[in-house]
Amino acid sequence: MPLELRLAWRNVWRNPRRTGLTVAATVFAVVLVVFFVAMAAGVHEKMIEDAVRIHSGHVALAGEGYFDNRTLEQFVEVDAALAAELDAVPGVRGWAPRIIGFALLSKETDARGVAVFGVDPEREPSVTTLKEKLKRGSFVSAASPNGIVLAERLASNLDADLGDELLLYSEAYTLESAFDLFTVVGIMKLPDVNLDRSLALISLADAQAFFAYPGRASEVAILTDEAALAPAVASAVRAAAESAPVEVRTWDRLMPELVQFIFLDDAGMYIMLIILVVVVAFGILNTILMAVLERTRELGVLLALGLRPAAVFRLVYAESLMLAGVGLSVGLVIAIPLVLWFQAHPVLLGAEMAQAGELFGMEPLMTWKLKPMNPIGSVVTILGVALLAALYPALKAARGRPVDALRSL
Repeated sequence: MPLELRLAWRNVWRNPRRTGLTVAATVFAVVLVVFFVAMAAGVHEKMIEDAVRIHSGHVALAGEGYFDNRTLEQFVEVDAALAAELDAVPGVRGWAPRIIGFALLSKETDARGVAVFGVDPEREPSVTTLKEKLKRGSFVSAASPNGIVLAERLASNLDADLGDELLLYSEAYTLESAFDLFTVVGIMKLPDVNLDRSLALISLADAQAFFAYPGRASEVAILTDEAALAPAVASAVRAAAESAPVEVRTWDRLMPELVQFIFLDDAGMYIMLIILVVVVAFGILNTILMAVLERTRELGVLLALGLRPAAVFRLVYAESLMLAGVGLSVGLVIAIPLVLWFQAHPVLLGAEMAQAGELFGMEPLMTWKLKPMNPIGSVVTILGVALLAALYPALKAARGRPVDALRSL
Protein backbone atom coordinates (compact mmCIF):
# COMPACT_ATOMS: atom_id res chain seq x y z
CA MET A 1 0.00 0.00 0.00
CA PRO A 2 1.43 3.45 -0.90
CA LEU A 3 2.62 5.59 1.98
CA GLU A 4 -0.09 8.21 1.44
CA LEU A 5 -2.88 5.61 1.72
CA ARG A 6 -1.37 4.10 4.88
CA LEU A 7 -1.11 7.52 6.48
CA ALA A 8 -4.65 8.38 5.38
CA TRP A 9 -6.09 5.17 6.86
CA ARG A 10 -4.32 5.77 10.19
CA ASN A 11 -5.44 9.38 10.30
CA VAL A 12 -9.07 8.40 9.65
CA TRP A 13 -9.11 6.25 12.78
CA ARG A 14 -7.07 8.63 14.93
CA ASN A 15 -10.34 9.81 16.48
CA PRO A 16 -12.57 6.69 16.36
CA ARG A 17 -15.61 8.39 17.89
CA ARG A 18 -15.72 11.22 15.38
CA THR A 19 -15.02 8.87 12.50
CA GLY A 20 -17.70 6.46 13.72
CA LEU A 21 -20.31 9.22 13.84
CA THR A 22 -19.45 10.35 10.30
CA VAL A 23 -19.54 6.79 8.97
CA ALA A 24 -22.86 6.18 10.76
CA ALA A 25 -24.35 9.30 9.16
CA THR A 26 -23.15 8.12 5.74
CA VAL A 27 -24.56 4.64 6.29
CA PHE A 28 -27.89 6.11 7.37
CA ALA A 29 -28.02 8.35 4.28
CA VAL A 30 -27.11 5.52 1.89
CA VAL A 31 -29.72 3.19 3.34
CA LEU A 32 -32.43 5.86 3.12
CA VAL A 33 -31.46 6.92 -0.41
CA VAL A 34 -31.44 3.36 -1.77
CA PHE A 35 -34.59 2.43 0.14
CA PHE A 36 -36.70 5.43 -0.87
CA VAL A 37 -35.53 5.50 -4.49
CA ALA A 38 -36.39 1.78 -4.77
CA MET A 39 -39.74 2.42 -3.12
CA ALA A 40 -40.54 5.27 -5.52
CA ALA A 41 -39.52 3.13 -8.50
CA GLY A 42 -41.67 0.22 -7.32
CA VAL A 43 -44.70 2.33 -6.44
CA HIS A 44 -44.58 4.33 -9.66
CA GLU A 45 -44.10 1.23 -11.80
CA LYS A 46 -47.04 -0.47 -10.10
CA MET A 47 -49.12 2.68 -10.41
CA ILE A 48 -48.45 2.79 -14.15
CA GLU A 49 -49.03 -0.95 -14.55
CA ASP A 50 -52.31 -0.87 -12.59
CA ALA A 51 -53.55 2.15 -14.53
CA VAL A 52 -52.77 0.75 -17.98
CA ARG A 53 -54.08 -2.72 -17.06
CA ILE A 54 -57.43 -1.25 -16.02
CA HIS A 55 -58.14 0.59 -19.22
CA SER A 56 -55.70 2.19 -21.65
CA GLY A 57 -52.82 -0.22 -22.19
CA HIS A 58 -49.32 1.17 -22.69
CA VAL A 59 -50.18 2.28 -26.23
CA ALA A 60 -53.52 3.13 -27.83
CA LEU A 61 -54.32 3.11 -31.56
CA ALA A 62 -57.43 4.99 -32.66
CA GLY A 63 -58.98 6.84 -35.55
CA GLU A 64 -57.58 10.26 -36.33
CA GLY A 65 -59.06 12.81 -33.91
CA TYR A 66 -60.56 10.25 -31.54
CA PHE A 67 -58.47 11.16 -28.49
CA ASP A 68 -59.65 14.77 -28.71
CA ASN A 69 -63.32 14.12 -29.47
CA ARG A 70 -64.10 10.63 -28.11
CA THR A 71 -67.09 10.01 -30.40
CA LEU A 72 -68.17 7.21 -32.70
CA GLU A 73 -67.30 9.39 -35.69
CA GLN A 74 -63.62 8.52 -35.30
CA PHE A 75 -62.86 4.82 -35.63
CA VAL A 76 -60.27 2.30 -36.68
CA GLU A 77 -61.00 -0.61 -39.01
CA VAL A 78 -60.06 -3.88 -37.28
CA ASP A 79 -59.34 -6.45 -39.98
CA ALA A 80 -56.98 -9.36 -40.57
CA ALA A 81 -54.30 -7.08 -42.04
CA LEU A 82 -54.21 -4.85 -38.95
CA ALA A 83 -54.19 -7.89 -36.67
CA ALA A 84 -51.19 -9.35 -38.51
CA GLU A 85 -49.33 -6.03 -38.33
CA LEU A 86 -49.91 -5.69 -34.58
CA ASP A 87 -48.89 -9.28 -33.92
CA ALA A 88 -45.62 -8.63 -35.78
CA VAL A 89 -44.59 -5.56 -33.73
CA PRO A 90 -41.73 -6.44 -31.32
CA GLY A 91 -42.45 -5.82 -27.65
CA VAL A 92 -46.24 -6.21 -27.93
CA ARG A 93 -47.52 -8.53 -25.21
CA GLY A 94 -51.16 -8.28 -26.24
CA TRP A 95 -53.71 -6.07 -27.94
CA ALA A 96 -57.49 -5.77 -27.84
CA PRO A 97 -60.03 -3.76 -29.88
CA ARG A 98 -62.72 -1.86 -28.02
CA ILE A 99 -65.83 0.14 -28.71
CA ILE A 100 -66.34 2.91 -26.19
CA GLY A 101 -69.66 4.68 -26.01
CA PHE A 102 -71.92 6.45 -23.56
CA ALA A 103 -75.47 5.45 -22.77
CA LEU A 104 -78.28 5.39 -20.26
CA LEU A 105 -78.71 2.17 -18.33
CA SER A 106 -82.01 1.71 -16.57
CA LYS A 107 -83.74 -0.73 -14.30
CA GLU A 108 -87.44 -0.09 -13.88
CA THR A 109 -87.68 3.63 -13.03
CA ASP A 110 -84.02 4.19 -12.12
CA ALA A 111 -81.50 5.22 -14.79
CA ARG A 112 -77.78 6.01 -14.76
CA GLY A 113 -75.38 7.42 -17.31
CA VAL A 114 -72.71 4.82 -18.03
CA ALA A 115 -69.55 4.32 -20.05
CA VAL A 116 -70.13 1.25 -22.21
CA PHE A 117 -67.07 -0.76 -23.18
CA GLY A 118 -67.50 -3.31 -25.92
CA VAL A 119 -64.61 -5.72 -25.34
CA ASP A 120 -63.32 -8.80 -27.09
CA PRO A 121 -63.76 -11.61 -24.51
CA GLU A 122 -60.76 -13.49 -25.91
CA ARG A 123 -58.28 -10.63 -26.33
CA GLU A 124 -59.21 -8.30 -23.47
CA PRO A 125 -57.62 -10.44 -20.71
CA SER A 126 -54.27 -10.21 -22.52
CA VAL A 127 -54.30 -6.41 -22.09
CA THR A 128 -56.32 -5.50 -19.01
CA THR A 129 -57.20 -7.09 -15.68
CA LEU A 130 -60.92 -6.37 -16.01
CA LYS A 131 -61.76 -10.07 -16.04
CA GLU A 132 -59.75 -10.55 -12.84
CA LYS A 133 -61.84 -7.88 -11.11
CA LEU A 134 -64.98 -10.06 -11.23
CA LYS A 135 -66.46 -10.61 -7.78
CA ARG A 136 -69.50 -12.60 -8.85
CA GLY A 137 -70.85 -14.16 -12.01
CA SER A 138 -68.96 -14.49 -15.29
CA PHE A 139 -67.27 -12.31 -17.86
CA VAL A 140 -68.93 -11.28 -21.11
CA SER A 141 -68.86 -13.96 -23.75
CA ALA A 142 -69.59 -14.12 -27.47
CA ALA A 143 -71.44 -17.37 -26.75
CA SER A 144 -73.89 -15.55 -24.45
CA PRO A 145 -75.27 -12.58 -26.37
CA ASN A 146 -76.64 -9.51 -24.60
CA GLY A 147 -74.80 -10.20 -21.38
CA ILE A 148 -73.56 -7.20 -19.39
CA VAL A 149 -71.02 -6.90 -16.56
CA LEU A 150 -71.50 -4.01 -14.13
CA ALA A 151 -69.04 -2.29 -11.85
CA GLU A 152 -69.97 -2.84 -8.20
CA ARG A 153 -70.91 0.74 -7.27
CA LEU A 154 -72.92 1.08 -10.49
CA ALA A 155 -74.81 -2.14 -9.73
CA SER A 156 -75.48 -0.92 -6.20
CA ASN A 157 -76.77 2.44 -7.43
CA LEU A 158 -79.13 0.67 -9.83
CA ASP A 159 -80.03 -1.98 -7.25
CA ALA A 160 -79.15 -4.53 -9.94
CA ASP A 161 -77.98 -8.09 -9.38
CA LEU A 162 -77.10 -11.16 -11.42
CA GLY A 163 -79.88 -12.19 -13.76
CA ASP A 164 -81.61 -8.78 -13.82
CA GLU A 165 -82.64 -7.36 -17.18
CA LEU A 166 -81.54 -3.78 -17.87
CA LEU A 167 -82.39 -1.44 -20.72
CA LEU A 168 -79.44 0.15 -22.48
CA TYR A 169 -80.29 3.27 -24.48
CA SER A 170 -77.97 5.40 -26.63
CA GLU A 171 -77.39 6.76 -30.13
CA ALA A 172 -75.93 4.55 -32.86
CA TYR A 173 -73.29 5.52 -35.40
CA THR A 174 -76.10 5.98 -37.91
CA LEU A 175 -77.62 8.64 -35.58
CA GLU A 176 -80.61 6.39 -34.97
CA SER A 177 -81.75 5.48 -31.48
CA ALA A 178 -80.07 2.39 -30.11
CA PHE A 179 -81.78 0.41 -27.35
CA ASP A 180 -81.78 -3.18 -26.23
CA LEU A 181 -82.24 -5.37 -23.18
CA PHE A 182 -79.15 -6.81 -21.51
CA THR A 183 -78.93 -9.40 -18.75
CA VAL A 184 -76.50 -8.87 -15.86
CA VAL A 185 -74.04 -11.78 -15.97
CA GLY A 186 -71.29 -10.42 -13.70
CA ILE A 187 -70.37 -7.85 -11.02
CA MET A 188 -66.81 -6.54 -10.83
CA LYS A 189 -64.99 -4.40 -8.25
CA LEU A 190 -62.69 -1.74 -9.72
CA PRO A 191 -60.04 0.18 -7.73
CA ASP A 192 -60.77 3.37 -9.69
CA VAL A 193 -63.79 4.95 -7.98
CA ASN A 194 -64.95 6.79 -11.09
CA LEU A 195 -64.92 3.64 -13.20
CA ASP A 196 -66.57 1.65 -10.42
CA ARG A 197 -69.49 4.08 -10.53
CA SER A 198 -69.96 4.16 -14.28
CA LEU A 199 -68.45 1.22 -16.21
CA ALA A 200 -70.51 -1.42 -17.97
CA LEU A 201 -68.99 -4.12 -20.19
CA ILE A 202 -70.63 -5.88 -23.11
CA SER A 203 -69.03 -8.09 -25.73
CA LEU A 204 -67.47 -6.51 -28.81
CA ALA A 205 -69.97 -8.29 -31.07
CA ASP A 206 -72.90 -6.95 -29.03
CA ALA A 207 -71.42 -3.45 -29.08
CA GLN A 208 -70.93 -3.54 -32.84
CA ALA A 209 -74.56 -4.60 -33.28
CA PHE A 210 -75.86 -2.10 -30.71
CA PHE A 211 -73.98 0.93 -32.08
CA ALA A 212 -74.29 -0.17 -35.76
CA TYR A 213 -70.49 -0.37 -35.93
CA PRO A 214 -69.61 -3.51 -37.94
CA GLY A 215 -65.89 -4.26 -38.29
CA ARG A 216 -64.95 -1.10 -36.41
CA ALA A 217 -63.52 -0.18 -33.02
CA SER A 218 -63.11 3.07 -31.13
CA GLU A 219 -59.55 2.16 -30.18
CA VAL A 220 -57.11 -0.71 -29.95
CA ALA A 221 -55.39 -1.00 -26.58
CA ILE A 222 -51.86 -2.41 -26.75
CA LEU A 223 -49.90 -3.83 -23.82
CA THR A 224 -46.09 -3.86 -24.06
CA ASP A 225 -43.59 -5.93 -22.13
CA GLU A 226 -42.82 -2.88 -19.96
CA ALA A 227 -43.73 0.80 -19.82
CA ALA A 228 -40.28 1.89 -21.02
CA LEU A 229 -40.94 0.18 -24.37
CA ALA A 230 -44.10 2.20 -25.05
CA PRO A 231 -42.45 4.92 -27.23
CA ALA A 232 -40.67 2.35 -29.43
CA VAL A 233 -43.80 0.23 -29.79
CA ALA A 234 -45.89 3.32 -30.58
CA SER A 235 -43.46 4.27 -33.37
CA ALA A 236 -43.59 0.74 -34.77
CA VAL A 237 -47.41 0.67 -34.63
CA ARG A 238 -47.60 4.09 -36.29
CA ALA A 239 -45.32 2.88 -39.07
CA ALA A 240 -47.30 -0.36 -39.50
CA ALA A 241 -50.61 1.52 -39.84
CA GLU A 242 -49.16 4.38 -41.85
CA SER A 243 -51.64 4.06 -44.73
CA ALA A 244 -54.73 4.36 -42.48
CA PRO A 245 -56.04 7.62 -40.95
CA VAL A 246 -55.10 6.73 -37.38
CA GLU A 247 -53.18 8.19 -34.47
CA VAL A 248 -51.16 6.49 -31.76
CA ARG A 249 -50.58 7.65 -28.20
CA THR A 250 -48.54 6.27 -25.33
CA TRP A 251 -49.79 5.92 -21.76
CA ASP A 252 -48.14 9.16 -20.58
CA ARG A 253 -50.14 11.20 -23.10
CA LEU A 254 -53.32 9.30 -22.27
CA MET A 255 -52.91 9.86 -18.53
CA PRO A 256 -51.17 13.23 -18.00
CA GLU A 257 -52.51 13.45 -14.43
CA LEU A 258 -50.61 10.31 -13.51
CA VAL A 259 -47.40 11.67 -15.08
CA GLN A 260 -47.79 14.90 -13.12
CA PHE A 261 -48.39 13.01 -9.88
CA ILE A 262 -45.25 10.91 -10.40
CA PHE A 263 -43.22 14.04 -11.18
CA LEU A 264 -44.38 15.83 -8.03
CA ASP A 265 -43.83 12.72 -5.93
CA ASP A 266 -40.29 12.35 -7.28
CA ALA A 267 -39.61 16.05 -6.66
CA GLY A 268 -40.64 15.78 -3.00
CA MET A 269 -38.57 12.64 -2.51
CA TYR A 270 -35.44 14.11 -4.11
CA ILE A 271 -35.69 17.27 -2.00
CA MET A 272 -35.64 15.09 1.11
CA LEU A 273 -32.72 13.04 -0.21
CA ILE A 274 -30.76 16.18 -1.10
CA ILE A 275 -31.14 17.34 2.50
CA LEU A 276 -29.78 13.97 3.67
CA VAL A 277 -26.80 14.19 1.32
CA VAL A 278 -26.05 17.75 2.45
CA VAL A 279 -26.02 16.53 6.07
CA VAL A 280 -23.52 13.85 5.07
CA ALA A 281 -21.42 16.45 3.24
CA PHE A 282 -21.20 18.63 6.35
CA GLY A 283 -20.36 15.60 8.46
CA ILE A 284 -17.45 14.68 6.19
CA LEU A 285 -16.34 18.33 5.99
CA ASN A 286 -16.37 18.65 9.77
CA THR A 287 -14.41 15.43 10.30
CA ILE A 288 -11.74 16.20 7.69
CA LEU A 289 -11.40 19.86 8.65
CA MET A 290 -11.02 19.04 12.35
CA ALA A 291 -8.45 16.38 11.46
CA VAL A 292 -6.46 18.93 9.45
CA LEU A 293 -6.61 21.60 12.17
CA GLU A 294 -5.51 19.12 14.83
CA ARG A 295 -2.51 18.10 12.71
CA THR A 296 -1.19 21.52 11.79
CA ARG A 297 2.22 20.82 13.31
CA GLU A 298 2.36 17.31 11.85
CA LEU A 299 1.56 18.48 8.33
CA GLY A 300 4.02 21.38 8.70
CA VAL A 301 6.80 18.98 9.65
CA LEU A 302 5.96 16.76 6.65
CA LEU A 303 6.18 19.79 4.37
CA ALA A 304 9.47 20.82 6.01
CA LEU A 305 10.88 17.34 5.40
CA GLY A 306 10.17 17.71 1.70
CA LEU A 307 6.68 16.31 1.21
CA ARG A 308 5.13 18.20 -1.67
CA PRO A 309 1.87 20.18 -1.19
CA ALA A 310 0.25 18.00 -3.88
CA ALA A 311 0.99 14.91 -1.77
CA VAL A 312 -0.59 16.55 1.29
CA PHE A 313 -3.62 17.43 -0.86
CA ARG A 314 -3.91 13.80 -2.00
CA LEU A 315 -3.48 12.60 1.59
CA VAL A 316 -6.45 14.63 2.83
CA TYR A 317 -8.54 13.63 -0.18
CA ALA A 318 -7.73 9.96 0.47
CA GLU A 319 -8.99 10.35 4.02
CA SER A 320 -12.28 11.78 2.75
CA LEU A 321 -12.72 8.98 0.20
CA MET A 322 -11.97 6.37 2.84
CA LEU A 323 -14.60 7.82 5.16
CA ALA A 324 -17.14 7.83 2.34
CA GLY A 325 -16.04 4.39 1.14
CA VAL A 326 -16.51 2.75 4.53
CA GLY A 327 -19.94 4.37 4.93
CA LEU A 328 -20.96 3.38 1.40
CA SER A 329 -19.83 -0.21 1.82
CA VAL A 330 -21.66 -0.72 5.10
CA GLY A 331 -24.72 1.18 3.82
CA LEU A 332 -25.00 -0.91 0.65
CA VAL A 333 -24.54 -4.15 2.61
CA ILE A 334 -27.53 -3.13 4.73
CA ALA A 335 -29.66 -1.42 2.06
CA ILE A 336 -29.56 -3.92 -0.81
CA PRO A 337 -30.74 -7.00 1.15
CA LEU A 338 -33.33 -4.81 2.91
CA VAL A 339 -34.76 -3.55 -0.39
CA LEU A 340 -34.69 -7.01 -1.96
CA TRP A 341 -36.66 -8.36 1.00
CA PHE A 342 -39.31 -5.65 0.66
CA GLN A 343 -39.35 -6.21 -3.10
CA ALA A 344 -40.31 -9.83 -2.45
CA HIS A 345 -42.79 -8.88 0.30
CA PRO A 346 -45.01 -5.93 -0.73
CA VAL A 347 -46.68 -4.04 2.10
CA LEU A 348 -50.47 -3.73 2.27
CA LEU A 349 -51.47 -0.07 2.58
CA GLY A 350 -53.75 1.30 5.26
CA ALA A 351 -57.23 2.62 4.54
CA GLU A 352 -56.20 6.27 4.00
CA MET A 353 -53.30 5.43 1.68
CA ALA A 354 -55.50 2.95 -0.18
CA GLN A 355 -58.05 5.69 -0.83
CA ALA A 356 -55.32 7.94 -2.24
CA GLY A 357 -54.19 5.10 -4.52
CA GLU A 358 -57.73 4.67 -5.81
CA LEU A 359 -57.43 8.04 -7.55
CA PHE A 360 -55.18 6.32 -10.08
CA GLY A 361 -56.74 2.88 -9.98
CA MET A 362 -53.85 1.55 -7.89
CA GLU A 363 -54.20 -1.56 -5.78
CA PRO A 364 -53.46 -0.95 -2.07
CA LEU A 365 -49.92 -2.38 -2.14
CA MET A 366 -46.59 -0.65 -1.48
CA THR A 367 -43.93 -2.22 -3.69
CA TRP A 368 -40.17 -1.78 -4.13
CA LYS A 369 -37.96 -2.28 -7.17
CA LEU A 370 -34.18 -2.21 -7.02
CA LYS A 371 -32.77 -1.00 -10.32
CA PRO A 372 -28.99 -1.14 -11.01
CA MET A 373 -28.80 2.64 -11.31
CA ASN A 374 -30.10 3.02 -7.76
CA PRO A 375 -27.00 1.81 -5.84
CA ILE A 376 -24.69 3.04 -8.61
CA GLY A 377 -26.22 6.52 -8.41
CA SER A 378 -25.95 6.46 -4.62
CA VAL A 379 -22.26 5.56 -4.77
CA VAL A 380 -21.50 8.26 -7.34
CA THR A 381 -23.47 10.88 -5.39
CA ILE A 382 -21.87 10.15 -2.01
CA LEU A 383 -18.36 9.98 -3.49
CA GLY A 384 -18.96 13.26 -5.31
CA VAL A 385 -20.16 14.85 -2.09
CA ALA A 386 -17.11 13.51 -0.24
CA LEU A 387 -14.78 15.00 -2.88
CA LEU A 388 -16.48 18.39 -2.66
CA ALA A 389 -16.52 18.35 1.14
CA ALA A 390 -12.80 17.54 1.30
CA LEU A 391 -11.79 20.29 -1.15
CA TYR A 392 -11.46 23.12 1.39
CA PRO A 393 -9.65 21.08 4.09
CA ALA A 394 -7.31 19.61 1.44
CA LEU A 395 -6.47 23.06 0.03
CA LYS A 396 -5.93 24.41 3.54
CA ALA A 397 -3.57 21.56 4.38
CA ALA A 398 -1.65 21.84 1.09
CA ARG A 399 -1.17 25.60 1.48
CA GLY A 400 0.20 25.31 5.00
CA ARG A 401 3.71 26.66 5.66
CA PRO A 402 6.33 24.90 7.79
CA VAL A 403 7.11 28.19 9.58
CA ASP A 404 3.50 28.39 10.82
CA ALA A 405 3.77 24.88 12.20
CA LEU A 406 7.02 25.75 13.99
CA ARG A 407 5.46 28.85 15.54
CA SER A 408 2.68 26.68 17.03
CA LEU A 409 5.16 24.53 18.96
